[in-house]
Amino acid sequence: MCIIKGKNSAVLGDFVYDQLKEMILTRKIRCGEKIQEQQIEKLLNVSRTPVREAVRKLSNEGIVILYPNRYAEVITFTEESIKELGMVRITMDCLAAQQAIQNGSNRDFDELKDLVKLCDEAHENKDFYQQIQYDAQFHMKLINISKNTVLIDILNNLLSRTQLLQTTIEDFSTRCEVKNHHAILDELYARNRTGVLTAVQNHLCPFYHLEIEDINSIIFK
Repeated sequence: MCIIKGKNSAVLGDFVYDQLKEMILTRKIRCGEKIQEQQIEKLLNVSRTPVREAVRKLSNEGIVILYPNRYAEVITFTEESIKELGMVRITMDCLAAQQAIQNGSNRDFDELKDLVKLCDEAHENKDFYQQIQYDAQFHMKLINISKNTVLIDILNNLLSRTQLLQTTIEDFSTRCEVKNHHAILDELYARNRTGVLTAVQNHLCPFYHLEIEDINSIIFK
């Protein structure tokens, strides 16, 4: 793969980051595997600096582990780490959904509806990479509608790990229950606070190997 010469450092850094993240999310580099920086440099026709910057950025997102002066590798998941991630993620999503009801407009929810349609189409076409992209965009848009900048920062990080976790599930049909997006959307339009909490939990709990009862004690209804 060749890149267009003359890119400035910022554009080049974004390019390498995007390419490396796609390699991870399409399982060209799998969980637990080392990132071969020299191979990436050769593949993308770039120097060491933008590759290392991309690796550091992915490390900040929590999907790569850096071992200074040694190597970097893609994270792996354990049953405990999946549940820990889920506990935080679901709690934050529930808060974001409630604040979206308070701060969002129907026009905002219409934009979510467009993303639901795109995610459904990707699922039907078995385009898994696009599906997880649209799924992440749906949840990120929901968070942005909340207008809570702290939540936006936290969940932007958690979504990268969720995307990676989705790639570890072999059965395509169980990777993401995209149909549950419709239930969340319906409750947002209805401004139903209790309903949207239930819809978010029904959507996310099974994916993180959690029962609704596991998190009810930390969700204020």
